[in-house]
Amino acid sequence: MDLTVSLFTILSVLITVLGVIIVVVCLLVLFKHKQQVSELQTTYDTNEKSISQLQGLIAEQENTIAIKTEHFQKTQHENTSGIRYAKRIQKAAFSQNKEISGIFNEFFIFSKPHTIVTGDFYKAVEIEHYKIFALADCSGHGVPGGFLTMLGLSAFKESLSRHFYDENIDLAAILDEMRDFVKSSLRSTDDNIATINDGMNLTVCAFDSQGGGVRFAGANQNVYVYSGGQLTTYNGDRMPIGWSFKGDSPFSETFIPVHKGDMLYLTTDSLQNQFGGPENSKFSSKRLVSMFEQLGSLPIDQQEATVTEIVNKWVEGYEQVDDLTVAGVRI
Repeated sequence: MDLTVSLFTILSVLITVLGVIIVVVCLLVLFKHKQQVSELQTTYDTNEKSISQLQGLIAEQENTIAIKTEHFQKTQHENTSGIRYAKRIQKAAFSQNKEISGIFNEFFIFSKPHTIVTGDFYKAVEIEHYKIFALADCSGHGVPGGFLTMLGLSAFKESLSRHFYDENIDLAAILDEMRDFVKSSLRSTDDNIATINDGMNLTVCAFDSQGGGVRFAGANQNVYVYSGGQLTTYNGDRMPIGWSFKGDSPFSETFIPVHKGDMLYLTTDSLQNQFGGPENSKFSSKRLVSMFEQLGSLPIDQQEATVTEIVNKWVEGYEQVDDLTVAGVRI
């Protein structure tokens, strides 16, 4: 009996101890849980505050971006409007198709500017029995090239008026004087030295309506004559209207015998240097000659359409590197 009581007593004590332990453990777990909840609440409150601050900063940035975007769009619109107006002025300075058609019966001009304004210019003039056509490629493109076209046109017209005398014209002297004018005009105000890359390449041809053929002078540009089913290339001098390693060596003039109905082609070298086609290669002088050979026997309207198709297809999918200009005149 005593043994039974003792075991019962021991069992009661153990149960009591176990109960106390369980209660203590539960209290500890509850305390830990409350501590974690408190920490999480603190973290949550801190994060919420940070998020609120970030939202405020984002709203400020969005407002700043909106203001700057509006300002940029306004400035861009003003600049674009100014450049488009500059294009109108530039176009008015160039020979218009109506003006050219009063000098040459059949001609075409393909022009694909790199941007809104172009760094290429062309001019047709008739003086006495000479019909003159000039095509130039000024250094650069866009706005800088556009400014140079106006300078080049001014130099060309001024030099042309000075070197036509006794019913004769001196094309080499025109290029010589244009070079002096351009170099003087572009001379740096800081160091009084002309920039190497400033200037232009130029082709000028004088058609003698009295049957004396075509006189040609070129600065880093050639002319191509299609006659009797054959294309002949006439090279200009390898120096620009501007600074050159050749110094101020005089330009030369070439006489080209032609017949009525022959085609004369002028182009800037930008087309030869334009990357494109299936292999992303340069158009090259070889393709240029091939194109002119293909054009030579076609009616003039088909020639312009063919040039447009060939060039646009070549450039399609690639970055246009410069202004592209091709002109053809029926003699």
